[in-house]
Amino acid sequence: MLRLLIVLAALPVIAAFIARWWLGLRVLSSAGRQQCSCDLALWEKTFGAENSPPSKTGDAKIFAETLRKSALADWKTREPKAAASREGVRRFGMAVPPLALMVVVLGAIVKRVPVSFVLSVFLTALAVAIIFSYLSIAPELNAMLIASRRLRASGVFHRRDEEDAVIAATKALVWKEATPPILNLIQR
Repeated sequence: MLRLLIVLAALPVIAAFIARWWLGLRVLSSAGRQQCSCDLALWEKTFGAENSPPSKTGDAKIFAETLRKSALADWKTREPKAAASREGVRRFGMAVPPLALMVVVLGAIVKRVPVSFVLSVFLTALAVAIIFSYLSIAPELNAMLIASRRLRASGVFHRRDEEDAVIAATKALVWKEATPPILNLIQR
């Protein structure tokens, strides 16, 4: 029974590693490194001074992080319940897998639970956090889409390929950050 639970819990974990790499890390390593130059006055006019990038030139990843921050702030004002729900899922993913691991490891230390039970409980908690995270990613991607449309309409970047790189890096950041943080320790 525990082996079946381990196998079933490992499937979403493996799928998350693949999705995080394919849609997040791979795109960030290519599009995120492109050098971009923007008009800071237009950026501030479009997204506000508090969401301004540190300089007018830099990697697309820097502009993507700023665009994502702006999109999330805008999303929190437009749809506070959806944003709060997504933040709750993110906190669930940060807390539950490590807490479950800590509890079952303590049980294993005092010899109350077998090691296979420790692994199955941890993988199950991680799989549940991953499933919740990916099921709630659509509204955040929609917020990034709205911000991307505003970016394109504003003409902040003078070249289309720079806009495309920043937008691709922004979407990749969403996919990279969607998984529970414990996966960041394993897959960088």
